[in-house]
Amino acid sequence: MALPAPSIVDRTKNWLRLLGRQSQSSIRPNQQIGSFSNARDFIVNGGQFIDINELKINYINSVISSRQAVFELLDPYTCLDATKDSSARYPPPRCHLDTRLKVRERLMRWLLTEYDDWKMLWVRGSAGTGKSAVAQSFADSCEEEGLLGASYFFSRTAGRDKLETVVPTLAYQLARSVPEYHSLIEHHLAKDQILLRNSPPVQFRKLIIEPFAILQRERPRKPIVVILDGLDECRGEKAQREILELITNAIRTNPDIPLRWLIFSRPEAHLKNVFSRTSECGREELIIDTECRENVERYVKDRLIEIKATYNDMIPADWPPPDKLEELLYAVSGLFIFASTCLNYIDDPEEADPVSQLDSLLSFLRRSQGVVSRNPLAALDLLYSRILQDIPPLIFETTRKFLAYMCHRNNLDARHRLASAQALSNFLRLDQHAFYKATRGLYSAMSIPEPGDAAETQLQFYHASFFDFLLDSNRSGKFVIGEYEAQVIFLQSFIYWSEVDATHFHTLDGWNFDVDHKHDTLPGLTWTSEDNRLRLSQTITELLTRGFPGVMDDMQWDGVDEDLVSQLANVDFRYWLPPYSFDIVIFCRLDPLTTSVVRIEPSSPTDYQLLKYFNLVIGNGVAKQARFPLRRVSITSGCPVIL
Repeated sequence: MALPAPSIVDRTKNWLRLLGRQSQSSIRPNQQIGSFSNARDFIVNGGQFIDINELKINYINSVISSRQAVFELLDPYTCLDATKDSSARYPPPRCHLDTRLKVRERLMRWLLTEYDDWKMLWVRGSAGTGKSAVAQSFADSCEEEGLLGASYFFSRTAGRDKLETVVPTLAYQLARSVPEYHSLIEHHLAKDQILLRNSPPVQFRKLIIEPFAILQRERPRKPIVVILDGLDECRGEKAQREILELITNAIRTNPDIPLRWLIFSRPEAHLKNVFSRTSECGREELIIDTECRENVERYVKDRLIEIKATYNDMIPADWPPPDKLEELLYAVSGLFIFASTCLNYIDDPEEADPVSQLDSLLSFLRRSQGVVSRNPLAALDLLYSRILQDIPPLIFETTRKFLAYMCHRNNLDARHRLASAQALSNFLRLDQHAFYKATRGLYSAMSIPEPGDAAETQLQFYHASFFDFLLDSNRSGKFVIGEYEAQVIFLQSFIYWSEVDATHFHTLDGWNFDVDHKHDTLPGLTWTSEDNRLRLSQTITELLTRGFPGVMDDMQWDGVDEDLVSQLANVDFRYWLPPYSFDIVIFCRLDPLTTSVVRIEPSSPTDYQLLKYFNLVIGNGVAKQARFPLRRVSITSGCPVIL
């Protein structure tokens, strides 16, 4: 894994040290230095002169004196999108007015009066029970009372799921919340310059536990809470268990530190196992009980009032009829995400017809009555299926492309370079009209950016349950978005843009391929404006520069995709980076027996020219015929070799 780049403070200090060494070694005694030292007989008209050394020194002093150094150092290692008030989470889920009051009161009582009993509290609940809303609302209340230390809201669909960013992100927020802690870790980071590149356990001990142990010995402090929401969405069960082990060990070895840990998650088997062995942890469960059903009912009724006010010119005053309201409340049965999904469907701005939408919804839900299942999302799965079924089949072929990227983006585009709907549309070679036509039916399940925001905002799942539904063939059936399908879709666009880039801008590069792509914008972009055309082009070329996703080495192919092979047959690989050609053969499991794209015997004048050139490269030596399928191995030097 590539290490984060040094902060601007580190880079500037290193530069100043380098300048200092150069100055000491190159300046003779009594030698004058400056931009025009030893110059003579010239005139400068106008101009502005800046002492760059003084400017840099003033910047460093400004950063240090403003107490921003800690944040500058921590920032490259954090995921600030995961914090409570992050714009990436806006608007965050919150408890509806006067809902979940009892559980929020119990959490506050735990923090204020029962903290000696439990230093850690686990709030568990099945998907859709409103855990993130409770976490957000409780965090807001704690912040108002000066009791919030830090928070981290995990989300695997948004990429907020990396263990390595958790400790730096918490430390960043704690430094803002506790001034004494800020001063202490400022000293720690200055003393240990590689601390932020240490393992999470070392960082947790040195950046959080040891500093707060020191502060507590100096004077007793009132507890503050650290909230971790959606722990089950942290990447990998091992990482989730490690976070719990770090906290548990810290509580056992330093029971007096004033940190209280509030953890929200689904009741996954591996987490239940860990918590069952942790006596230091209390438990709270969000269940669908009478109180929950009353809360959801309040929420549904209030939302329907808002919808009716929005469409007061087309909705009768007595809408919805009591029987239909009762039927809807019975169907959602206390599941917040189900209620929210239903109401988003009713309030779909693209349809703008709540009366018809409610009738359509109830007609579909009646099909789920009598289904015996312990899965509380069974009816939700039927609703998700209905949402997708309403998209015409021809349009859904395009819809699948967007869903495929969103479901598998962490593997296909790990750095999320296609960070906006507009960038993704251009990569998939789809224009604005095609994008909104393809996503028209997804408004009740996903957040679709408006045209004015599409250049900066990506599609987002409203809830992970839709993401999970699409990945599980047992739940989604014909709508499943498999990894193989997603990889083929991504590979087709990757090959297309590589071909466009190579044939338009790199025909003269030879072996010195211009990997920085210092050229004009790519031709054929489908959705741009004058002010973002270059940026969108650079987004795609940056993705090309990174090469094919490594995950494709282990692709499980269901046979060779005919459309992909047909596309490859028309590609001119002469101007591509050489490794990319081999990558294509390896990923697609190509061999001479199944396709003419790969040949072991010359069949054209170009082939004979290539063989002649190859003989020159190997010095007229002896070359062995390749064995198929090709595979990539490593030798002792660590260099990749194609066999």
